[in-house]
Amino acid sequence: MARVLFVEPFYGGSHRAFLDGLVRHSGHEIVPLTLPEGEWRRRMRRGAQELAPHALALAGSFDAVVATDMLDLPVFLALTRPRFYDVPVLLFMHENQFTYPRLRGTKFNSWFGQVNYLSAMAADLVAFNSEFHRQDFLRALDALARQPNNWLFEPGVAGIRAKSSVLPVGVELEWLDEERCHPNPDDPPLVLWNHRWEFDKAPEVFARAVRQLAAEGLRFRVAIAGEPGENPSPALLALREELPHLIAHFGYVQGRDEYARLLWQSGIVVSTTRHEFFGVGTVEALYCGCVPVAPNRYNYPALVPPGLRDRCLYEDEEGLFERLRSEVARPTPVPRALREFASRFSWANVAPLWDATIEELVSGHRTRA
Repeated sequence: MARVLFVEPFYGGSHRAFLDGLVRHSGHEIVPLTLPEGEWRRRMRRGAQELAPHALALAGSFDAVVATDMLDLPVFLALTRPRFYDVPVLLFMHENQFTYPRLRGTKFNSWFGQVNYLSAMAADLVAFNSEFHRQDFLRALDALARQPNNWLFEPGVAGIRAKSSVLPVGVELEWLDEERCHPNPDDPPLVLWNHRWEFDKAPEVFARAVRQLAAEGLRFRVAIAGEPGENPSPALLALREELPHLIAHFGYVQGRDEYARLLWQSGIVVSTTRHEFFGVGTVEALYCGCVPVAPNRYNYPALVPPGLRDRCLYEDEEGLFERLRSEVARPTPVPRALREFASRFSWANVAPLWDATIEELVSGHRTRA
């Protein structure tokens, strides 16, 4: 069993859920070193500086270090030298700052992308939460490399490509079965939105779809969950004001039992996002019997069985209306394949992948040494 230091400067939301799950389910000893959830720019700028003294004060030795994309890894390693000089490092990419959507009118700050790039160069292995994310990041590096006066080192890009792999996020799923309930078949279909309410999730597109279906007289209800975030879109608030009779639930669900029941009562889960590197909320909803209506891009094709992609995934906003209209107007039994596909990301399946990768990282380093 290896002893692993896991460095997470943004211990909140899905990052926190993942790290807590890895601690519970890994066969290795995972020692978290974290900062609480906060303004993400501040965490990327200062996280390494703040965590380095705590890392130096930790007792005992470590066989490996795992850091997430929110850490400036080269700075962390420099500030903790020589403690981790001979310890192999895995960088785990929940997201990246090259392709993360930006607010309209804001400029791309290359410094944050550079942190991701240099951290990937400094790590022994780089793992992405999906193959889509891996290819997305590498394509961004290739595109930047073609620009004049760029700051990339071409052998470094090739090295990142060679040492990159995919390690999915583990999702706690089995506990959802404890709260399993069945919706009343006489109730109208419940359409679930379980994402943040911010610009990158495009809630205004979802609101337009709901208004259009309501104008057509279709019988359905809407559950708007998820965290509002730092800059919630007014689109969802306006929807509650305009169509209150359709709103079955509105607001972030505090209790996990209540959230589980909401998943089981819903029949359709919708995404209108402008990006998705993995999709934890969608995996949870699929496991509980929701049919997804989501973009035919990002990581969604990897979450939906090939035979159901034509039914569930759309190309544009008109396609969203058509898919959602079809599911609301003619509800059909949920294919078992959706739940089975989602089950691939349970910790029972994902933890062994992480444990094997950590073991390979440690053993490979010992062999080279």
